[in-house]
Amino acid sequence: MKLLRFCLLSIAWMAVVSTTAQPVDLDSLKRGLRSSKNDTVILVLSGRLAREYKEINPDSAYHYANNMLGIAIRLNLRLEEAIAIGELGYSLLNQGNYPRSLQDLLKAIAIAEDPASEKNILPQNVPLYDEFTNRNLSPQLQRLTVLSKVKQYAAILYSNSLNYKKALFYSKAAVALARESTNIPILTINYITLGRTYMYLNQPDSALQNLQKGYDYSLKARDNRYLGSILLNIGRVYLSEHKPAIAKTFFKRALVESNNRDYFRGVVASDLALADLFKASGQIDSSQYHIRHGLKVANYLNAPDLSLRCYTALVDIYKRTNTDSTVKYQSLIIRINNEIFNAKQAQQFQNIDFDEQQRITEMEAARKEYQSKLRTNILLGSTFTLVIIAFFLYRNSRTRQKAKQNIEKAYEQLKATQSQLIQSEKMASLGELTAGIAHEIQNPLNFVNNFSEVNKELLGEMNQAIEKGNLDEAMTLARAVMENCEKVNHHGKRADAIVKGMLQHSRKSSDQKEPTDINELCDEYLRLAYHGLRAKDKSFNAKFEIQLDPSVPKINVVQQEIGRVVLNLINNAFYACTERSRSAASEKLNAEGQKQDADYEPTVVVSTKILGNRIEIKVRDNGSGIPDHIKEKIFQPFFTTKPPGQGTGLGLSLSYDIVKAHGGELNVETQEGQGSTFSIKLPIPNSGK
Repeated sequence: MKLLRFCLLSIAWMAVVSTTAQPVDLDSLKRGLRSSKNDTVILVLSGRLAREYKEINPDSAYHYANNMLGIAIRLNLRLEEAIAIGELGYSLLNQGNYPRSLQDLLKAIAIAEDPASEKNILPQNVPLYDEFTNRNLSPQLQRLTVLSKVKQYAAILYSNSLNYKKALFYSKAAVALARESTNIPILTINYITLGRTYMYLNQPDSALQNLQKGYDYSLKARDNRYLGSILLNIGRVYLSEHKPAIAKTFFKRALVESNNRDYFRGVVASDLALADLFKASGQIDSSQYHIRHGLKVANYLNAPDLSLRCYTALVDIYKRTNTDSTVKYQSLIIRINNEIFNAKQAQQFQNIDFDEQQRITEMEAARKEYQSKLRTNILLGSTFTLVIIAFFLYRNSRTRQKAKQNIEKAYEQLKATQSQLIQSEKMASLGELTAGIAHEIQNPLNFVNNFSEVNKELLGEMNQAIEKGNLDEAMTLARAVMENCEKVNHHGKRADAIVKGMLQHSRKSSDQKEPTDINELCDEYLRLAYHGLRAKDKSFNAKFEIQLDPSVPKINVVQQEIGRVVLNLINNAFYACTERSRSAASEKLNAEGQKQDADYEPTVVVSTKILGNRIEIKVRDNGSGIPDHIKEKIFQPFFTTKPPGQGTGLGLSLSYDIVKAHGGELNVETQEGQGSTFSIKLPIPNSGK
């Protein structure tokens, strides 16, 4: 019945939709953009071009969305800024750069969630540049429309990342906002996204129900641009219910509709779906035809995720019949897999959850209260210490003259010893950094070697294609070689930057402050510290995460000194986790016969964010924590909790002095048995302006 109803509605579509959107003249839009000097016109045209390119050329879409963002910021149009950042995030999604996509989308959501973004918007007489924009709506409903659209992008991102729980959360939120905004076009695409999410969650009834709603709203909007997407996803649902004949019908119609509407991602997806069906039925030639057609479109889109799926499908066909082709496509799969895997790995470290923001706000109030009590205790302790010292100085004043020479001699020896220990601490830090660099630099060198070997094979194939007169294949291989050369250049620059960073760190500090990217510094030293410890101790194993606030600005600091502080705190965090891990491994059974800390996973988290007029760097570990009776001693010179020979007791003392010299603060929050959090707060110059 569902299939019959959908077929009848497909016929009704053609009767209802009497007119379709006319093709956009991209050249005309570009000419208008080049010739215009009006900021509002440039903003509108840039937004229109970003929208037109977002499915066919994500690189161009990113360029025009970035152009739109600059104008929106200059004109203080916060809602338009959210739209531009959302389009940047979507173009990065289509490029396979999931971490940066997530950062941009969450930033756009934060702007659109702020009611203040309604205060300054474009007037109603300004032409539309987005199919979802409706300037006849009130400012509040316009804001809800933008928020719904960006959350729908976030749902697609989480779905592509296989996090369907988060995808469902954002899909439902996008639908609710679209209903509240009364925007029919955005309701259409949001129900399609929600239906697809239910399909991935193996809930076919809910999937078909929401896809049907998307279809109904598209009829109401007299817009058939999304018919291909609807047909494709309905076919996937029927295939999941083991109805290949029905699924095949929908896939073929989806391919035709997607091609007619220039929805090229839908073309690739439909081709791959048909290829799988033909392969399952033994029609290898038909399967190969659809894969190659999909691959051609995927390469045109510069979409690594789609190209990866096509190459994988080709390898599956060739692996039993054509060894040369199998090796060729497997090398391309390795290249794309490396890029996408790294992006997904980074995404796990940079996932920002809005629920976490609420928790951080509550913890911030508790932290301030704790710091106030800590300062009071330190003041009382310092006062008591001064009184005791004064008493002993008074009592020993008569004998002080006699012992003066011995004290001065001992003092000079102490200074010499302290200088040696300080130098030892610095050399230990440099040694750990050097070991980390040796491992870190191996990664880009491996990329250079691998891509060079792939280029050699591709050039050989290109020569064969030229000799055969197959210029299309030769040009395709040439483009692949050029892309690989760009990768070789990129990773060569990475290796160069690592070496320069090592030289800069080992160079004696001139106390000259210079603009420094705190996010980049934290990321670099976290990875170098981890690899340095791995180089020293092969049994060392710990998880590390990094959560960076992209809005943190560059500030003037002595880069080598602040880097030494961050490196020392990270090394201490890894040490604490390692000690607790070793303790857990040797823990005996408790009274109930269960192991202690059986599920313990050593973890170090480095994060940055802006706190008013200061930048905060946090290094958090889940190690054994610091006992209460020694917390007040950890910043004292020569005090250490490490066994003899493993620490000088100067690391935290030097770090405290360096941070104070920069006008900042170094604090610690710890709970015995749970872990510790060290926070560095550095001032932002001219933050009040």
